[in-house]
Amino acid sequence: KIKSALNADKKDVAEEGKEILRRKLKQLKITLNEKSINELVNYFKLNTSLDLFYRVGIGTIDNTQLKAFASSRSNAFVSYIKNKIRKPEVPKDVDKDEITSKYDMLVFGKEEERLNYTLANCCNPIPGDKVFGFLTINEGIKVHKFNCPNAVSLQSNYAYRIMQAKWIDSSQQEFTSQLILSGIDNMGLVNDITKVISANMHVNMKSISFSSDDGVFSGKITVVVKNQTMLKKLIDNLKKINGIDKVSRV
Repeated sequence: KIKSALNADKKDVAEEGKEILRRKLKQLKITLNEKSINELVNYFKLNTSLDLFYRVGIGTIDNTQLKAFASSRSNAFVSYIKNKIRKPEVPKDVDKDEITSKYDMLVFGKEEERLNYTLANCCNPIPGDKVFGFLTINEGIKVHKFNCPNAVSLQSNYAYRIMQAKWIDSSQQEFTSQLILSGIDNMGLVNDITKVISANMHVNMKSISFSSDDGVFSGKITVVVKNQTMLKKLIDNLKKINGIDKVSRV
């Protein structure tokens, strides 16, 4: 009888707590429904909605805690929207060829070197697959898919022969090239050169050095370009600078 009375009292308090919760959430612009109730139960680590309403009824869950819940709910929604914007889903109906055709070159190691290789027959990787290189004894580098049936065995028993590898879009690969310049020294020449390289053509310049002797200058510039066409255009533009006689690639 005592237990029944206590349960009845708890239900009465819970009923009152539910109405209190409804009003408090309304002030926070949250509707009390099945979804928000489940979120609250999970947030406060409770077992049932009855526990939730009862705690609101006796004041264990107060305004400060409910505001904290509303804030966390808002932050989670903002993060969800941001992720949707930053990481658009690839349409399921995109043609496989459209995806793999962008990844037409395989490179190895942190320096992304181009090396000779063969594709492993056991898993037949194709452009775009997640892969790794395995340095064989007699057949050079064999490229395997990460989920190749032999991958676990190779990586656990021969870790020292595993090479980092990945497919890239060759049109986006960058190359380092060194240029030699010479000509007549004059005021502002270095500024003109760096302006053409960095400002006008948006080429990344890794290093630059110049020397001058009796009014004649010589210099070396190391640049990073995406392709031969961009490098040729850069050389042509440098040759147009007043005072430069010669520009050549090392």
